[in-house]
Amino acid sequence: MFDLKAAAASRRTAPPPQGRELMLLEGQRGFFGQKNLLVLVAAVTLLLQCISFMTTLQGATLFLAGIFTLAPLFFALAVQSTAWFLAGSLRAKITPLRCVALGLALLCSTYYSYVGIYNNVNPPASYLANEYAQIQNTLESAYSGYAASAWRTARDQVNGMVSALAERSTLLEQEQARLAACQAELAAAKASHAGGLRAPSRGSYADYEAYVKAYNAYLASVTANTGAEETAARQAILARYAFAGEAELALAQAQNTAALASLDAASASLAAGGETTALRLEQARADLLGALTAAEASGELPAESRSALARLVQLYSSVTGSASSTNDLLAPLDALLGAPPAGLTASFNSLAAQLPGGQVTKANAQEMKRLMSAQILAAVLRVNALAPESEALDAGSASLQITDLHLKPLVDLAAPQRQGMALFCLGLAALMDGLTLAFSLACRRRPTLLSARGPRRALAENGQVLAAQLAASLPSGRDPLAELELFISLFSASPSTLSRGYSLAADRAALAPYERVVALLCQLDLGRIEPGEGGETVLLRSRFLLFANELAAQYQRGELAALLEQQASAARQAALLGQRA
Repeated sequence: MFDLKAAAASRRTAPPPQGRELMLLEGQRGFFGQKNLLVLVAAVTLLLQCISFMTTLQGATLFLAGIFTLAPLFFALAVQSTAWFLAGSLRAKITPLRCVALGLALLCSTYYSYVGIYNNVNPPASYLANEYAQIQNTLESAYSGYAASAWRTARDQVNGMVSALAERSTLLEQEQARLAACQAELAAAKASHAGGLRAPSRGSYADYEAYVKAYNAYLASVTANTGAEETAARQAILARYAFAGEAELALAQAQNTAALASLDAASASLAAGGETTALRLEQARADLLGALTAAEASGELPAESRSALARLVQLYSSVTGSASSTNDLLAPLDALLGAPPAGLTASFNSLAAQLPGGQVTKANAQEMKRLMSAQILAAVLRVNALAPESEALDAGSASLQITDLHLKPLVDLAAPQRQGMALFCLGLAALMDGLTLAFSLACRRRPTLLSARGPRRALAENGQVLAAQLAASLPSGRDPLAELELFISLFSASPSTLSRGYSLAADRAALAPYERVVALLCQLDLGRIEPGEGGETVLLRSRFLLFANELAAQYQRGELAALLEQQASAARQAALLGQRA
């Protein structure tokens, strides 16, 4: 474990850095050094997670507020703290379980942050009002169409019944005239046969007895000629009028007269004015159509007009034998007359006034949705009361449903009209959590030599660490750079192994003081021990020779040891700061 007291004592006794030592320390302690970078990353990720915490809290409120009051707060704290600490822990070590836990935490954080951001950009009050207005327009349009059709049908029915009664009255009057014509012809036929012989005149006879005798003869002649000829003439007239006899004519005339009298009396009950049945029917037509027009405008049908419509239907049914009833005419109108004057559904503002506070908020948005759904269902039932059965609306149709508040953000991701806004909100939510993860991975600790893959990685990524390891592995008591030069001087060129990447070779027995160095180089695949006839040979890669030459060119004797000591001290401080972050 790192000893703070020992570190402080070493800093007090160590000489102030100069030259290349100062340049090395700037990499750790400068304004853009590792130390300040770690502080900046910790602060930035904390700020990002604070913002994500607030958006996650707002999103979780929509789902978890019904459980208990603090449930959204606890959930947001758990998710964001898990995301922040696990993201920071990846700087030290990446494990599969940490990645799975961090992935789940970031997934929850991103989704609930997206819901929170979406509900701020597009508040529930806004999209509830928009969807409610669209459904209102759909229902109002359907209701207006069916209502206009119902009033038009009622007027057509009134017109049809009055026209049928007027036509019936005309037919009865024509039949009455025909029967009267038949009677007139029969009377004329009787008169003609009775007037075929003239009665004798008194002035034509000198004495009275002769006149009496002549008159008696006239009477005898009239009686004799009345029989067969008159009967034949009357039958011909009756046949021409489609009657079998005078009894049938009398019956038809009695029935027609009674029907005329009944229709005339009934028309008088429909309209008081008018001298004839036709005039009274036309007056009744005008009165009833006017009453329907007024009822369509006002939403009320007076009792007198309802009674007049009922009498018209009854008269029409009795005269024509139709099965029509008053309910057939008035039932659709009653559905219309029961409509509230304000409209088919209550306005959005009037429903919002019923909520606590008189306005829609995230807390009561679900209650507002329930109120709107009840209004929509009632409106659908009223529309279906007017619509034909084949055109009845389905209350469960998606076009007549308010989108669920919990699914609205997800639905809009696929809605062409609102997809852009939804994707922007989702990208913003993912950006905050993604930056936290990216910053943590960007400031990962450098891998150790144990994790280096191949000699190239060991030299390119861990050059300073390798120098420190070499200094620790070389024999103590002398300058590390001088010992390294002595170690390399024991090797000679090896053309036979150059094709395999090994340019230097030395007898292992000559390298006995440097066994730890040989072991280190072999572990990193920078060296190799091969058996031979005269003993074992140690091979060195060309890359290590280049690395050693760079160290010799950059540092003077005694300088490398001081730099490595300062680097170790700075590394310990950075590690301590990373543990605190």
